[in-house]
Amino acid sequence: MSYSRPIVAVIEADATDRRMLCSLLSKLNADVQDYDSAESYLASPNGIHGGCLITDMTLPGMSGLDLLKQLRAKHASTPVILLGEDADVRAAVAAMREGAVDFIEKTHVDFSIVRRVAYLLDHSQHAH
Repeated sequence: MSYSRPIVAVIEADATDRRMLCSLLSKLNADVQDYDSAESYLASPNGIHGGCLITDMTLPGMSGLDLLKQLRAKHASTPVILLGEDADVRAAVAAMREGAVDFIEKTHVDFSIVRRVAYLLDHSQHAH
């Protein structure tokens, strides 16, 4: 029986933030793949089939919110967590309205995101 680990895709333009997120998520039983733009994620052969997607709201080119809208239009069921600026209520509301599973303020990206992703991966595997 071949068991493939779920993919956690991280889309973050800032290399330092991207490395920090990847190292936090490396503790999970998942393959963490990182991208510097929504376009590079969509062009990837692994795109859209991930166990979970974490994307910054503000990206060069297509925004995290636009990516979420595009994924939902394709009926992709991958859970999406959006990262945004502190107290950006409009962005948080827009993210949830488009079907994001969570909106996390960038200053609060720490071990809580690991717990959140672990929960999502655990529950997505039981759904299959």
